[in-house]
Amino acid sequence: MIRALSAQLLHSLRHQKLSQDIAYSLGSFVVLAISGIVINIVVTAQRDVATLGVFNIAYAVYILTSQFAVWGLHYSVLRHTAYHQDDASERSRMLWTAGVCALGMGLLAAIGVVLAEPLFLIIFQSEVTARAIGNSALGLLVFPLNKVLLAYLNGLRAMKAFSVLQAQRYLVVMLLVAGIAATSMPAETLTLCFVVAEAGTTIAVMAFIVRNRLAGTPGFTRSWALTHYRFGSTGLVAGMFSEINSRVDVLMIGFFLSERETGVYSFAVMLVDGLYQVLAMVRINFNPMMVAAMRDGERGAMVKLRRQSAAYVLPTALVLAAGLLIGYYLFATFVMPSKGLMEGFLSLAVLLCALVAVSFLVPFDNLMMVSGHPGYQTVQQMATVGANVLVAAALLPSFGMAGAAAGTAASYVAGAAMLIYLTRRIHGWNLLSNTFRA
Repeated sequence: MIRALSAQLLHSLRHQKLSQDIAYSLGSFVVLAISGIVINIVVTAQRDVATLGVFNIAYAVYILTSQFAVWGLHYSVLRHTAYHQDDASERSRMLWTAGVCALGMGLLAAIGVVLAEPLFLIIFQSEVTARAIGNSALGLLVFPLNKVLLAYLNGLRAMKAFSVLQAQRYLVVMLLVAGIAATSMPAETLTLCFVVAEAGTTIAVMAFIVRNRLAGTPGFTRSWALTHYRFGSTGLVAGMFSEINSRVDVLMIGFFLSERETGVYSFAVMLVDGLYQVLAMVRINFNPMMVAAMRDGERGAMVKLRRQSAAYVLPTALVLAAGLLIGYYLFATFVMPSKGLMEGFLSLAVLLCALVAVSFLVPFDNLMMVSGHPGYQTVQQMATVGANVLVAAALLPSFGMAGAAAGTAASYVAGAAMLIYLTRRIHGWNLLSNTFRA
């Protein structure tokens, strides 16, 4: 059976673009996973878990503010690039308009974060954390542009370039953080890695687009600007809630508990983020295909994607989750027993169990967005975050890190339930039975 499955996978990799694209995406994920592991290990070993907590709090704030910076423009670019894949002139106007809008939004976001540094000092009661957040602000200048350009490549299904460029960003962050952690530089300088990584990504992705003549003739149109902001404004809330859900547990622990406990928890949750990124890589490849299938009314293609997700994603997630649990236990017990990392083992187990349970649905998590219903995507993400905050707020004071993990686990289940409901209601597609209404 294993031999037959291996032969099937090998044949698929040789002859199917989707399989090849997913393979490239997973290669990018491997770089992301290694980068995350190296960052957490190096910062913990060279400094301490409190410094790791500072870095991860600043990173969480950076990710959340970046959602305001990009304002959902990348969602609009992804959908309209796939929708107008055969119309180069229209895609060109769409892309240039989005790029101009993204640069303006990045400038406003960077200024806002710098000015808000005193507010972060009040919230987190830590000058180091506040300065770390302020140092990351310059990265927001070009972050929205990078999201727009990468979404454009995603919409064109140029996944090899997309994956390599993403991997480059992760590598730069890892190398800079590891280098700074090994010196005597202040902890807040760690977040300068985001500035360098974003600038490097901008140069690289623009060079690829220009070299392959994908940009077309420069032009800005008011109609596309209105379309992007209209679509993006609705999608912004969905994207914001999605990022909040991935960081709210770290932020709540940072608020209720200490920087040390934040560091321990963030070390464990790093592995969960890694597994989620594997699922997200599949979703990234599914998104443009879903746009085209819904545009052309090809229900058979949609059913096939759902079938492939059940056949490959769920068992892969289960195997990876088991490996992560075993690996974390061995590392915390025998490699770094003095750092107290075993305190995060229960949280890791809770999160992995919940994520595996809904793993086969994660590749369809952006279905409302790519089908042109960003408002419903917002409803789905609001349910996700609501479940997370309510459960964590109720359990965190009594159960500490495990309570925060329970909140995030509840959010996975709530998000999947809302996705199933909305997909059946809006598109007549039952994701559980993989059937359509007549």
